[in-house]
Amino acid sequence: MVKPLISRWLNLMGDFLFPGNCPVCGDAPFADPGSYACRECMDRIAWIRGNGCRICGLPMWGMGFGGLTCRACREDPPVFQSGRCLFHLDETGKKVIHEIKYHGVRPVLRDLPNWLERTPGTLEFLEGCDLVPVPLHRKRLRARGFNQSVWIARALSEAAGGKPRVREALRRTSDTPTQTSLDRKTRKANVKDAFALCSRRPIHELSPIVLVDDVYTTGATLDSCARVLVEGGCRVVKFLALGRG
Repeated sequence: MVKPLISRWLNLMGDFLFPGNCPVCGDAPFADPGSYACRECMDRIAWIRGNGCRICGLPMWGMGFGGLTCRACREDPPVFQSGRCLFHLDETGKKVIHEIKYHGVRPVLRDLPNWLERTPGTLEFLEGCDLVPVPLHRKRLRARGFNQSVWIARALSEAAGGKPRVREALRRTSDTPTQTSLDRKTRKANVKDAFALCSRRPIHELSPIVLVDDVYTTGATLDSCARVLVEGGCRVVKFLALGRG
C-alpha cells in the first residue's frame, strides 16, 4: 500500500516541478498563452471530424445520413452502441499519447478543452452520461503509479463542467499481455473475461455509460468492458478515446 502512495505523490510533485514539454515539438510548455502545447503543433494533429461509422466512429466518406457502418462493425458487431475518438494515431497523435501514457505528463490534458473545440459534438456526446475509465490491473497500476484513463476521464468531466461523473466501476481481473503487437482476433481473446464490476459500486440500469480510454485500435478492450457493464444491467454503453489507431 505504501509504494502506490509514494508513486502517486512523486507523480504529483513531478507535475508541479517538471511540467514537461510540448508533446509534439518538445519545446517548453505554455509558449502560447492558455495552451500547454504549442497551438501551431495542435494544428498538426489529425483531428477527427465529419462522417463516421455510426457504431465505432471510424471516419468514413459518404453521405452524412447517420447510417454509415464500417466493415468491422458489420461483420462482428460490438456490444457498445456508439463511440468517438478525437484524433488519428499518426506520428503526431502518438507523441501526444506517449507523453501522457508512458511519460506520465498529466498537464498535457490541460489542453483538453481546446481539443474538444476542435472536435465538434464531443461534449454533446457526453451529456447525461457517467464516465467509466478502463481499469489497469493492480500489478500494472503499482508499477506505473497512475491510470491514464482515469486522468482522461477526470479531465473530460472538468471540461464538461463536472456534470459527467467519473465512476471507477470496473476492475481488471487478469494481468493480460500488452495488446500492441496482436491482431484483432488475438486481441479479443486476450481480454475475454479480463474485467469485472466493482461490487461496491453498483451500476444503475438506466445510467448511460461512456467508457473512457486513451486509444482505440480494434475495440477489443472497450468491447470486453462494455459486455460486463451490459450484463450488469446497463442499457446504454458508449465509449470515448483520445486516439484512433
